[in-house]
Amino acid sequence: MARRISVVLGLAAALLLIYFAILAHAARAATPVDVLRASDSYDLGRDGAVTRIWRVEIRVANAAAARREAQQTMTYSPGLETLDLVEAATRKADGRVLPAGPDAVVEQLPRGSPELDRFTDRRQKVVLLPDVQAGDTVVVAWRKLRARPLLPGFATALYRPVDLPWRDLSLVVRVPRGTVLQSEVHGFRHSVTEDGEAVVHRWQADPAAVAEDSALAAFDRLPRVFVSTWRDWDALARDWAAAALPKAQPTPQIRALAERLVAGAADRREEARRIYDWVSARIRYVALYVGDGALLPTDAGIVLARGWGDCKDHVALFHALLAARSIAAEMVMVNLGDGYSLAGPPGFAQFDHLVTWLPEFGLYADTTAGTAPFGVLPFAAAGKPVLHAVASGALRRTPALAPGGASATLVTQATLLADGRIRGTTRTSATGPFAGDLRHSAQWAEGIGDGAAAAQLRALGLDGGGSFSFAPPETPGNEYEVNGRFALIADPALLEGAGFVPTPGLRLLVRPGDMLLGPLRRDIGETTAAPCHAGRQSEQIVLDLPPGRQLQRVPADLRLETDSVSYLAQWRLANGRLTITRELLSRFPGPVCGGTARREAAAALLAIRRELATQVALADDTAPGAGAPVQRNLTVAVDQDRPGGTGRGAGPQRERGPIAPTEPDGGG
Repeated sequence: MARRISVVLGLAAALLLIYFAILAHAARAATPVDVLRASDSYDLGRDGAVTRIWRVEIRVANAAAARREAQQTMTYSPGLETLDLVEAATRKADGRVLPAGPDAVVEQLPRGSPELDRFTDRRQKVVLLPDVQAGDTVVVAWRKLRARPLLPGFATALYRPVDLPWRDLSLVVRVPRGTVLQSEVHGFRHSVTEDGEAVVHRWQADPAAVAEDSALAAFDRLPRVFVSTWRDWDALARDWAAAALPKAQPTPQIRALAERLVAGAADRREEARRIYDWVSARIRYVALYVGDGALLPTDAGIVLARGWGDCKDHVALFHALLAARSIAAEMVMVNLGDGYSLAGPPGFAQFDHLVTWLPEFGLYADTTAGTAPFGVLPFAAAGKPVLHAVASGALRRTPALAPGGASATLVTQATLLADGRIRGTTRTSATGPFAGDLRHSAQWAEGIGDGAAAAQLRALGLDGGGSFSFAPPETPGNEYEVNGRFALIADPALLEGAGFVPTPGLRLLVRPGDMLLGPLRRDIGETTAAPCHAGRQSEQIVLDLPPGRQLQRVPADLRLETDSVSYLAQWRLANGRLTITRELLSRFPGPVCGGTARREAAAALLAIRRELATQVALADDTAPGAGAPVQRNLTVAVDQDRPGGTGRGAGPQRERGPIAPTEPDGGG
């Protein structure tokens, strides 16, 4: 009988299960703790059962760290696995060992909120350690047992955070003799021993490297190891498809709905678009971590009946509705984070979302986005490795953004009044993925109501109020527009010559250069690869000055031209009106810029960041030299082959409004 080894990392719980303790400490990297020893061990049985033991020893340096580490937590899913405490003790600085008592373990729901649209059947156990003081060491070991396999294979992965003092970190996988185990290793040492009828693989992390900020995911750059029993990605895809596709079968109710939705459609593409629009608008998206739902979708008929589901459920219902019209579709796993590579050993740790591929039309579609036009994926899904639920040729890549595929335009017209108040309007229009982001902003504003404009101004560091107007965010189309009116409170210092940056008003999208060239406000240096995309961004800011006032000086224009970047900023003053126009064109093929391309992008971002921070100041229009321009048509030459450097530059922190982004949802 074929050996079955269970999947212990589902799509929803990939990072939650393996990296729970790691992420818990990484989130508080400033805490004075020293991880003396940590091990993640798996024992694979021939019947498919998997036993996992996570053991950690943490030394605390002060009272604050002692209070925090005196309780240790582990999550689990009661429907899939059991969780037991194996060891829990406080090792005192003088050598004494104080074990936790039998009543020291309590069970509770994980922290969460129903407003987050994130639901789970997971629970967590908390152990309370006795008398933890500065200088003591906390020792805890948990054991999980998963007896029922989800798929006939095993995969896991582990990375080592380099910004924490992990002295000894290891991954151990014990498999029955004869089991073929693949691995890919970066910054770990691999050893193999035999123990009776079992083979024990151990990966020991090398000493941590110096931490480096990066725009790429941990699995793309940090010391890491990937392990899998699947022969190749096609084998994994076949097993996944065999378990998931039966969930996407059309029921009579689904067939009847499909007939109603496509009535009068001009062609099959129009049929697919109508079905897409219906699922996108009518099936509420929620992230689910319930039983098999961590990896497999709910039956499409159930999803239709209840009207909500996660990404896997969305795909199952969309797939079933398309099947009712004989339109082929494929389930597709993708990563919506900052990961752009896949390991050789197949597994789920680098995926966190599902979308749909429609081969007849050559496009990917994501109904969970809610506002994305048919066939338009968000920036986070562009140029990503993906896994199709097919028998062969499963590993593919989504297309990078084509030139002209994404654009964003901001036009703000404002007036600086004689008392220091600023009033104005802002019009934001966008296409492609930028339009999806703008629609999300409109959805957010709808949910906030009358206070949305004031909330957005506060997020931009401005005090005032206003209003938004826009078409319904779910309106079909590749283009979208939001209009806003705003009024900022009086700042008399502006009239007295204080320097200020002309406001872009009710801005909802990122500034020129951000997203397309990489992160604008993050100082990640020019030697570190970062996401980049083709596209266009422009803004025009018009500011009417109060009577009797002029600018002390008119800032210089900036013209930047490289192989892949064009940027022009123009400053004009005429008849008391300041007009700033900015235009950025990115020709990077994406989705990642490294090497020469990254140096080119980093140098461009530095120049743009400084230009966006340009200040002006007012003076009486009778003052000598008032309104005189400085040097015009300043051209910045970017040495694309220049080695070294940091790409560092001053500038304010990233301005971010309370706009809910599309998150990597884990559960889909």
